[in-house]
Amino acid sequence: MPKQNPQVVGLDVGTSRVRVVLAEVNNQDLLEIVGVGANDSKGLRKGVVVNLDLAVESIKRAVEMAEQMAGFTVEQAYVGLAGAHIKGMNSRGVVAVSRRNREICADDIKRVIDQARAVSVSSDREIIDVVPQEFTVDEQDGIGDPLGMLGMRLEVAVHIVTSPITAKQNIVTSVNRSGIIVLDTVLEPLAAAAAVLTEEEREYGTALIDIGGETTKLAIFQRGAIRHIAVFPVGGNHFTNDIAVGLRTPVPEAERIKRQSGCALSHLLTENERQSMLEIPSVGGQPARPLSRYTLCEILQPRAEEIFCQIQDEIQRVGYERQISSGVVLTGGGCLLPGIPEIAEQILDLPARRGNPQGVGGLSEEISSPEYATALGLVLSGYKSKFNSSNSYLRNTNP
Repeated sequence: MPKQNPQVVGLDVGTSRVRVVLAEVNNQDLLEIVGVGANDSKGLRKGVVVNLDLAVESIKRAVEMAEQMAGFTVEQAYVGLAGAHIKGMNSRGVVAVSRRNREICADDIKRVIDQARAVSVSSDREIIDVVPQEFTVDEQDGIGDPLGMLGMRLEVAVHIVTSPITAKQNIVTSVNRSGIIVLDTVLEPLAAAAAVLTEEEREYGTALIDIGGETTKLAIFQRGAIRHIAVFPVGGNHFTNDIAVGLRTPVPEAERIKRQSGCALSHLLTENERQSMLEIPSVGGQPARPLSRYTLCEILQPRAEEIFCQIQDEIQRVGYERQISSGVVLTGGGCLLPGIPEIAEQILDLPARRGNPQGVGGLSEEISSPEYATALGLVLSGYKSKFNSSNSYLRNTNP
């Protein structure tokens, strides 16, 4: 295996936080986390860059923290791509295997994927990813990799992800201006899935729900591949804003109150917790006011119900309500709010768990939180892309 550049860097540029994970490939060809950095994100709104200078500064500070921990300078990175503007669609392609011995080669696979991606996209959008779901050889479906098989007719089902052209370019520009070369962009739900989903969950049907700062991403996996992606313009910051508006308290104080005392489901509170009183700072120099924790929960619960009701409607709309046998896996900082898994189970009628990243060595405790699922998933995706090149036609097929 090539060792000319054994470092792999994942950069998650979120709306609320920028997270960086630095990894090295050890002598056993395994990943070890050697550096982690996080910083408040500025200059982004709903996953889209709205102030380039602020976004660049946020990225630089997070990268510097990780560099100091790791002891080397970041030059290249795999960058996450998300936002309310992301859309996905399914497509199919079919080609004939023309060679005499009918053996399917890499060129045939590339041709059929190119044929599947030949869909109509509006002039202001671009295809950012084409993910093969399964192949069919002479009506035999469910094939993961047809290379070397014999057949006359090769079909493929793919999931195509599109984004506004400028949205992707602005993220790449922000990272480039931070002094980092973007090796590739990876859709954030796919990256998070690489870090937290098991093979069984991918196979038997799972809904990955990533609750970020201003957006919530839904990715449905079944039969080992992505089947549907949707993005909703609501996230963890909306809980904070609800507290700030409802209690007339500054946003930073509302964030602190949410993290320290928030709960999204009232019946999880004990009787003592319901009656415990909180000091709520006021705006304009007014004296602080007392508030019961139960009342705080009553503010947060409707927003949590709104998020999962939207997800439930989307799952039913695309017809996957009976095909998510493995349940729900939650990632992103928003899922850390107490009561979120329970309310997800209640509304979706599915088992739910928080997705803690696993499968790497080194600073595993630093990233063993759903908040780092995307950043670590970017490292894992980059590692697979850089060092496992045998099936390059099945990896990212960006133009």
